[in-house]
Amino acid sequence: MNNNPFTSTFKRNNFYHFLWCLGIVLCLTSCFKAEIPKTTEIASPKLFPVGVSIPSDFKWTTVKIMDVRVTVDDKFDGQYFYRVELYDNDPNLGAKANLLGAGMAKKGQDFVGKIAVPTMLQYVYIKKISPVKIPSVSMVAVANATSLNVSLNASTNVLRASSMRVVSGLSQANTFSPSFDSKVSGIVVPADAIPIIGSGNISVESNKSYVVKLGTTFIGQIDANNGTNNVKIYIDGTWTNKNYTLNLGSNNTIFITTEGNITLNSLTQNTMGSFTNYGTAVFSDLNTTNETQYANYGTLTSSKATFSNGSFTNFGTAKFETLTSTTASTKIRNEGNLAVSTASLTNATLEAVCLTKIGTLATNNAIVNIADKAMLSIGTLDAGGTRFNVSSSAILEVSGTAKFNSNRNYMNGPEKGIALARLKKVDVKNQYQAITYSGNLEIACSDHTANEQWNTFYIVNSPASIVPYDKSTVVIAGTACNAGGNNDQGAGTVPTDQNVTEINLGTFSYAFEDNWPDLGDYDMNDVVIDMNISKFQNSTNKITKVVLKGKLTSVGASKRASIAVQLDGITAGSVKSVNYSRTNLVGSVLKLGSNGVETGQTYAVATIVDDAHKAFGASDTPNISTQNGSYSPVEVVVTIEFTTPLDNFTYQNLNMFIVNSSLNNSGRGEVHLVGYAATDKIDKALIESVTGSKLSKTDAFKSVNNEPWGLSVPVSFIYPLESKNIKSVYPKFESWATSGGTKDTDWYLAK
Repeated sequence: MNNNPFTSTFKRNNFYHFLWCLGIVLCLTSCFKAEIPKTTEIASPKLFPVGVSIPSDFKWTTVKIMDVRVTVDDKFDGQYFYRVELYDNDPNLGAKANLLGAGMAKKGQDFVGKIAVPTMLQYVYIKKISPVKIPSVSMVAVANATSLNVSLNASTNVLRASSMRVVSGLSQANTFSPSFDSKVSGIVVPADAIPIIGSGNISVESNKSYVVKLGTTFIGQIDANNGTNNVKIYIDGTWTNKNYTLNLGSNNTIFITTEGNITLNSLTQNTMGSFTNYGTAVFSDLNTTNETQYANYGTLTSSKATFSNGSFTNFGTAKFETLTSTTASTKIRNEGNLAVSTASLTNATLEAVCLTKIGTLATNNAIVNIADKAMLSIGTLDAGGTRFNVSSSAILEVSGTAKFNSNRNYMNGPEKGIALARLKKVDVKNQYQAITYSGNLEIACSDHTANEQWNTFYIVNSPASIVPYDKSTVVIAGTACNAGGNNDQGAGTVPTDQNVTEINLGTFSYAFEDNWPDLGDYDMNDVVIDMNISKFQNSTNKITKVVLKGKLTSVGASKRASIAVQLDGITAGSVKSVNYSRTNLVGSVLKLGSNGVETGQTYAVATIVDDAHKAFGASDTPNISTQNGSYSPVEVVVTIEFTTPLDNFTYQNLNMFIVNSSLNNSGRGEVHLVGYAATDKIDKALIESVTGSKLSKTDAFKSVNNEPWGLSVPVSFIYPLESKNIKSVYPKFESWATSGGTKDTDWYLAK
């Protein structure tokens, strides 16, 4: 800290006697009180040790400003407004979420605005509330984006983010169509088929056909695994042997006709064989191996089904107690009615072309495809590394818990039309990016693990969206393949405009070193103030009023300082009025005009407090830190109303600064953030005299070593204690600074 509030202005003149006299005069005229401080801040030559450099183009910012345009899928043809809100986390799932911006949109009126996004943020969450008050949430990746242009339209997958390449990494869901006409049997028993009767053991021969004829019953055994091939066995009657395992051998086939009936302990094959059932088949164990093909057109029941290196297609009715597959070449396809109590799929593919019901499904590196207008209904899901492709008008339902136990799970909707994932509960706790929802997919779920503030467990890539479980909006006509389809839960509700009048943009914290243009000790606590920003807007999303709620938390300096804000880009005449909640703290040092802004300024300047020490009730200039409980934070409210509504207003418009020396003929000392301009009343002669020796040639509020005098973070800043250099208190600070803000962007979250 500096000895005297005027030293930084007049130090270069060396007129110490004149300085003291002038201080007395200024004191008598209600400017800053000149007092000899009790402590002297020791300036360090650099923020970092010699050899550590900071990129010259680094702006020392923890946020970026993004232009935003959001187009809604208007189902009411422009008659009513939708409410559009943008957050840093999912606002619907109980997580802490900060509002970044909001507005209204409808057909013919997009939401257009600007938002301030923390540079560490990976995704922006877009919440849309329809005229029938149904909320939906999507996500857009913003890590490398400079602007967002988003269409929340279920029929067109439009997502554009400037300076960003959007990659989903997913193949688009196919449209699977049924391939079987159930009225056609397709099996003709050859006239030369050898009849099988009685209870004996039959040994077959290559290239011959055998038949259990209609009206007869066979209870014996058939030896087909005897080195033969191209054997065809037809069951037109009944074959029953509950203790027998039929091994069809290599390249042999068994057919059950529409009148046929087979009941065995188990059925298996060696290679390139097939099983085709049009009748009734009952097994305790059903197996495929080595590229075998099993197909059911009739009724098939098996306690256990294991498909490995083969495929199974169901066109009729099939029921398994357990279903297992462990090979990538295996495809299980249902075009009829398939019911499974417990299924485990590893590397395999499941295709639900018609109603498929599974009580408990565990998957690992599997692919699950659900066809157009079909439904896959699951009781409990435990998935790892699995891709779910859901076609247009298809339904994926999990009535219990859907747990995604690893990252790299994907659920993808179609490019055209829309699909529904109806999930009662989703568990992705502590699994980084466990599930990614993409495409035109509506996820109806109210009990979903929430993303944490800076931990992403799930991704909802726009236009995919999450709605409450009982608020699904997808209309899917009921068929035999989808158990009644789905209705729009908003139907029948009277629509109304969803207005946005007040938007709270959260709290930003500003921390200053007061020794400018000389360096200080970089404890960044000379002045610390939190600023909560609320803006009010009309139906065209224009800003009519701004409310700044300031909380002054620290004055770790022995020189007096004023705190003020310049509204960059907003002229003084554009302000209709400024209302100060603590009128006793303003107006004496920074002179205010009739509309409440500082006089003699091009851009509007509003005062926060004239004297930071006096704001705390201190007549002297002690070091004030609320951490020791000696002082309570000073809270002020500044309400700024505009003569004409503004197009936009964000954190970027707030040019927060402190005045660290009183006004004289040359101007005053001001400390701003890097990248921001001084007010008209800055001491320009002082800047010119030290530019190149103390100050950067490109920025008056950056040193020749590219160091700042002010920082801002998008949270309430926990500032270092007196004389504790910020780089020693925040371990990631140095990496963030020396990388030019590309590394450790969350440095201010962990001490």
